[in-house]
Amino acid sequence: ALRTLFHRAMAPARPWRRMSADEIRTNARVAVPSSSPPTSSRSRATQEEGDMETPLLGQENHDVENGRAQIRRRCVPCKKSKKVEEENYAPLTDLPSKGVAGPHFKYEVNDMMRIVDEGRGVRKIARYREKKLVKFAWMLPKIFHTTYLASGFCWLQILLLWANAGLVAILVNVALRKANMKTVESLQTGIKISEDLRTLAAFVLGFYLTKTIDIWWSLRHDTLQQLMNIVDNMCLRMAIYFPGSHYEDRHARETIMRYGILSVALLFKDARQVDVWSMKEAKAVGALDLDDLLEERLLTKREAKLLEAVPAKSQMCWVWISSLFTKWCLDGRLPDPLGNQNTMLVYSEQARNAISTILAQLNMQFPLNYSHLIIFFTKLYMIILSVEAGVTFGSSLHHANYSDVISKCFILTIAPILYQGILEIKEHISNPFRDDITDYSFKMFHARLQNECMAFFKCAMDPPYTNDEDPDPAVLPPQFIERQVNTAMYDFDVR
Repeated sequence: ALRTLFHRAMAPARPWRRMSADEIRTNARVAVPSSSPPTSSRSRATQEEGDMETPLLGQENHDVENGRAQIRRRCVPCKKSKKVEEENYAPLTDLPSKGVAGPHFKYEVNDMMRIVDEGRGVRKIARYREKKLVKFAWMLPKIFHTTYLASGFCWLQILLLWANAGLVAILVNVALRKANMKTVESLQTGIKISEDLRTLAAFVLGFYLTKTIDIWWSLRHDTLQQLMNIVDNMCLRMAIYFPGSHYEDRHARETIMRYGILSVALLFKDARQVDVWSMKEAKAVGALDLDDLLEERLLTKREAKLLEAVPAKSQMCWVWISSLFTKWCLDGRLPDPLGNQNTMLVYSEQARNAISTILAQLNMQFPLNYSHLIIFFTKLYMIILSVEAGVTFGSSLHHANYSDVISKCFILTIAPILYQGILEIKEHISNPFRDDITDYSFKMFHARLQNECMAFFKCAMDPPYTNDEDPDPAVLPPQFIERQVNTAMYDFDVR
């Protein structure tokens, strides 16, 4: 026995390694097959049928959780993984779900960015470290790869402008072979057409981008945040009205949370349809497919069938929520049923208005004549700049003064990056619900909403004033709707 203990003590520690979901499920089934709680025939039947009555988000996979516990007992964390864990941090609200229900995504944290890996090659920046960016981090390759400088068109356009300048330089060089030195010197200083056009292009382009940024800011902090605030507020009420741990209360509060998050998910799909121009593209971005919502347990098969061929699917969820609250009020499951129904109807109307406003802002573009005018003058400025640079290059071959050549080379490289970059940024942020790396991440919004709402439910089930003698949280008694009949509405004399 002492020899065995000695050998175990001297054996090298195995480093900690995060196991995949398949490995976790396998270990859970093999190690603890009897630890899963018994499931009633009713709940098992509803789960198999994908019925609407199943509390999808509240289910816990006890096999997986117990499997994780045994894996943690068998693994010894090494110093390297502990150091990484201490250095990189992410808020608890942003972390993905650990259960079977979603959201499922990889949350990557480094010294510069927090990145949400949504799968299918879609990666989005949750937050970047601006304190480092303004110092030396702007030179890092991982920053460049997320900006417009990683665009192939940026460098292709610069190459074409340089090719145009080279062609003009050759023509000017051939034309000036028999010219006098005075003409060569005048051309060597360069023509000044681009300077006047530069001021005009910068003015109209700056206003063009500023207006788009204002719309982008309003989308995120006014309408979209209002929608998510309504979901949180409704779940706060549900946590107070249904604080029990039994099936009925869990189903009630989690259904409202699921429908609220589902409306945000469907909003992303409705918004992506705005910039889809073919069925192939629609399938590629998942604008018409609801399978991902079925996998995330946000949607049941019956609900998916009800949403088939329905326009503005994100607004239909609030019809379901309003109808469900009306049913609960009629069934006597809520206190002050008339007041609660009116409040929830107001919430539903505000949420629907927010969704409609977002879709209206995305569908409403600047007039085509206005956008074409701005883009035309911006492109014209870059072309004239390349022609001026070519004239300067060609004349400099006959004159040994290269000071203007250096300045033209610099401007011909920097100006296209700046002006084309502004045009590209404007196009990217005009619809932030797509799959660009700087767009909104639904997976992140899903995690935040679900984590906040589940925290509401947990706190309401066990408030600090409860104790062993009085363990139940305070709940207002439910009431039936009582209406006084106005006899003036009926003519009792009619026979």
